[in-house]
Amino acid sequence: VVKGESLPLGQKVVIRYQGWSSTQPYPWGTLEEIIGPAGVHETEMRALALGSGFRSDFPPGVMQESEKLEEIGHANLAKTAEAEIADGTRRDFRGITTFTIDPYDAKDFDDALSVRTLENGNTEIGVHIADVSHFVRPGTSIDTEARKRATSVYMVDRTIPMLPEVLSTDLCSLNPNEDRLAVSAIFELDQNAGIVSQTFGPTVIHSDKRFAYEEAQEVLDTESGPLLAELQLLRTLAWKIRDRRVKNGAIAFDTPEVKIKLDETGKPIAVLLKERKDTNLLIEDFMLLANVAVAEFLTEEMKKAHLTASTIYRVH
Repeated sequence: VVKGESLPLGQKVVIRYQGWSSTQPYPWGTLEEIIGPAGVHETEMRALALGSGFRSDFPPGVMQESEKLEEIGHANLAKTAEAEIADGTRRDFRGITTFTIDPYDAKDFDDALSVRTLENGNTEIGVHIADVSHFVRPGTSIDTEARKRATSVYMVDRTIPMLPEVLSTDLCSLNPNEDRLAVSAIFELDQNAGIVSQTFGPTVIHSDKRFAYEEAQEVLDTESGPLLAELQLLRTLAWKIRDRRVKNGAIAFDTPEVKIKLDETGKPIAVLLKERKDTNLLIEDFMLLANVAVAEFLTEEMKKAHLTASTIYRVH
C-alpha cells in the first residue's frame, strides 16, 4: 500500500519503506519511481538492478563534478602530461608500440600493453592501467559515490558504471590514438620470460590500436595483419610465463563461460559458448604478472619501512 498514490495494476515501482504499525494491516512507504509495466524488457532489467541496489543514474553532486571534468578534462590531461614528463614524475611511453585487447563490445578500455625489443635482446613489457586517481580525488562527490558502488556492474545487455561516463569511457579509458595518463608496471624480460628488472609508476601512453580478442586472434592465426610481430612476441613470452606459473603450483580454473546473444529488442535468442584462445590468455598472463609483482613489491616495502598496517591486494 502506498499512501496517497493510485497506480494501475501491473506496474513495477520503487517504494521507500516508511513503517508498519500494529494498527495497520499492511506496511506503507513512499513511491520513488514507477519503473514500468511488468514483463517489458527494459522494466525487468531496471527492476533487477534496482532490486540489487544498483542505479545507472548519479547524484546531482557527481553530475556537477562530471560536467566540470568534461569542460577542462582534456586540457588538464595534456597539461599534466607535459609538466610531469618534464619534471620526471611521469615516464613518456607515447613513442612505444601500445595497444588494448578487449571484447568486441567493450565500451571502455582499462588496461593496455606496450612492447619493444631492447638493445641487449631482452623485451620490455609495459602493463598500463588508467590513472583514475588523477581525476577522482579523495573527498569529492565522485569519489564518495564510487566507494559506495565499489565496482562497475556488468549485466547481459548493459553496464552500470562505477564512474560517470566522462571518466569511464573517455578520460579514464585508454582509447586508441589519444594520449592518456596511466599507472604502469614495466618489466624487462629475458628470452625465458624471466624478470630482469621491474619498475612501477605513473606514465603517459598513446594506444596505437584497439583490438577485439577475435581480431587479434585472427592476426595470429593467419600470420597477417597489424602488429603481427608484437603479438607473436607477447604470445611466446606468455606461454613461458604461464608454464612457469603452473609449475609453481598455480591452479587453472578453466571453466566454460557463456555469452547471451540478444535481438534488437533485448530478447535473448541464443546462448554462445565463449572460447578462450591465445589472445584471451596472454592478456590474463601479463595482468597476473603485474599484479603478483606489485603485491610482492608492496609487501617488501612495508617490511623495509617497518610498517604494521596491512597491504590489500588481489589474490590469484
